[in-house]
Amino acid sequence: MAELPVALGRHLGQIEAALKTNLGQGTSPLDAVGRYVMGWEDEQGRPRTTGGKRLRPALCLFAAELFGASPEDALPGAVAVELIHNFSLVHDEVQDRDAERHHRPTVWALHGEGQAINAGDHLITRAIAALIEKPRHAERSLAALRLLNDAMARMIAGQWSDISFESRDDVTPSEYIEMIRGKTGALLGAPLAMGALFAGATAAQAERLQRWGETVGLAFQVRDDYLGIWGNPDLTGKSNISDLLRKKKTLPVVFGIEHDGSGTIRKVYAQETVTAEDVPQVVAALERVDTPEFVEGEAAKLVFEAARLLDDFELPAPAREALREIGAYLVERDN
Repeated sequence: MAELPVALGRHLGQIEAALKTNLGQGTSPLDAVGRYVMGWEDEQGRPRTTGGKRLRPALCLFAAELFGASPEDALPGAVAVELIHNFSLVHDEVQDRDAERHHRPTVWALHGEGQAINAGDHLITRAIAALIEKPRHAERSLAALRLLNDAMARMIAGQWSDISFESRDDVTPSEYIEMIRGKTGALLGAPLAMGALFAGATAAQAERLQRWGETVGLAFQVRDDYLGIWGNPDLTGKSNISDLLRKKKTLPVVFGIEHDGSGTIRKVYAQETVTAEDVPQVVAALERVDTPEFVEGEAAKLVFEAARLLDDFELPAPAREALREIGAYLVERDN
């Protein structure tokens, strides 16, 4: 596992404290579930010390500093984007039927699908509250809210496409890339643009940083697709067969269907259900056409594209290097 870049790690304490101020003090059942989602409590409400990686809020604060602001100026955006990310996870778990995440029961597995939907919706309301309650800079907060709302809409549209792909056998790689541009890229580009806006950067500067973040987000998801089949569950915290069992059209599968002359993958995916016994032959078919090498190569190309975008961005050399380090970390991670 690559070491967390200094630029993403130096304000984690501030981020956690701000998240707890927003969500951690309430006494309602929804607040209790929120604390469970954030990793602060276990199933019985007992305190835990392990939270998430907080990549997205860290990106928001990093972008604010990049344009000369203090991290405190962008904390509302950091809190909001992390809560939206966790709302999406709670709802995705319902849609994907994932009973565990990081070796813990998911919310729907504990409380049922309906309450999990309510828990995710609650996180949306707290995200909005972070941006509109007592804003330091009302105009910047409103701009950040507009940007986050747009990213959330694109993320949801991407999720719609992702689910629709499961019942299709003609998904193309270009369609797949457009889907993940919304589902994953939007919520990695948005915090960077939000941090820039909180710092008073121009709309053009924020948009350019957002494009870089979305490109890295594509690489992030391509790498995640790889880990979803060839990752170590003890490191990733999730199954390496669940995507195949759900017949998800990840990039490896889309590529494999196109290049598998034996038709094995298409035949298995045409079944009403895929069983654990079917998985080894699908993986073998993917490996026969060098799918792991293709997927890792695509991730590397996207990182290169992100670096090219930086070349056109007028930034000090240390800032440029920090962004390159962040991009490499996201793609080279094991979880």
